Amino acid sequence: MNHKRRYSISLMSGALVLAASGIPFNASAQSQPPIKIGFLSSFQGPANQSGFNGLVGTKMAVKEINEKGGILGRQVEVVQGDDASDPTQGVTEARRLVQREGIQFMIGPIASQITLAVAPVLNEAKIAWISVSGSTALTPQVAPYHFSILNSADTQAEFIAQYVERSMKAKSAAILHDPGAQNRVIVEGLRKELTAKGIKITGVDSYEPTATDMTPQLLTLRRTNPDVLLALTGGTADSGYILKNLQDINWDIRVAGATAVITLPATTLKIAGPAAYKNVVGVNYVAQTYCSNDPVGQSDFTKFKERLQAYDTVNYPKFAALTVLYLYDAVYAMKAAMEGAKSLDGATIAAWMEQNASKIKVINGVLTASKSSHFLIGTSAMVMSENPDKPRSDGLLKRAGC
Repeated sequence: MNHKRRYSISLMSGALVLAASGIPFNASAQSQPPIKIGFLSSFQGPANQSGFNGLVGTKMAVKEINEKGGILGRQVEVVQGDDASDPTQGVTEARRLVQREGIQFMIGPIASQITLAVAPVLNEAKIAWISVSGSTALTPQVAPYHFSILNSADTQAEFIAQYVERSMKAKSAAILHDPGAQNRVIVEGLRKELTAKGIKITGVDSYEPTATDMTPQLLTLRRTNPDVLLALTGGTADSGYILKNLQDINWDIRVAGATAVITLPATTLKIAGPAAYKNVVGVNYVAQTYCSNDPVGQSDFTKFKERLQAYDTVNYPKFAALTVLYLYDAVYAMKAAMEGAKSLDGATIAAWMEQNASKIKVINGVLTASKSSHFLIGTSAMVMSENPDKPRSDGLLKRAGC
């Protein structure tokens, strides 16, 4: 009895010491198992770079969060899944993560067609999740617990069309795109937006995700004599092959693209050479760009890249910082939602996000959400940038037109 009494007094004394030092004493929180976060993306197939970059962003954010006490007083554990760039494989992996691994939140996928395919699995399990997907088919009705850290495809189409009209002063445009769900929606949005602005669409063509030669499509589109080419790529090596093929056929045309066209400059340069980005602009974010009078080294994105380099110095030159940042921001958005809702329940988290997303600021900007839209990044965060292969000393890209 004396031993037990001394042990009890020791515990109480320890708690008082922790309280006096300002360190929280929460034995129940410390004894709880970690929160399991599933990360589902492509580590095989044509979109394999999305998994490589996305996992780094996810793990880096989780490491920082765990070092600061975790989420709701619990540590966080990442469980990895590989959709192999295939919707069917994505469904299989989503089921494994949910049913066998027991995840309580999910990050990914990074392709709209796979996100749509796995939605029923996450819906049934009532698990909240954040993807990098732009398909407008991802409504709150289709995926009630899902949010995207990307602009919607409709929003991207509207923004690109405005840029074509106001900055490029184009009267006509041709479109080349991959067949993914997100880019198909962007194409339809561009048809609507460009037509409304009186800009003629001279031709539309597509290519297979694994294609390395888009010359036939480009020759067909060149014959339509457009003022600009709108390139909607899948974010892998296809951007490089399109820009290389433009050089191969000596088609010196202005190119504007969605985010993926400027996402992997190292890969693109390896394929298309140093002239790859001549006359090319792509959708980017205000937070990652600069104008000539902006101070050097002060942005949150610059500081993020410094932390990323310190996190993985060896692989840092291979990273596509934008893709890494999407997932990094997604984890922090998830943390804010869980702590704001004080729950891991999907419905509770979704309801909190619909009401409070505007209170969350991530590196790419302030978030937004509503009962009718779960896309977290709005048009106010979007700009066009150029020369992704020539970042400023602080890592920012030059904003087109300034």
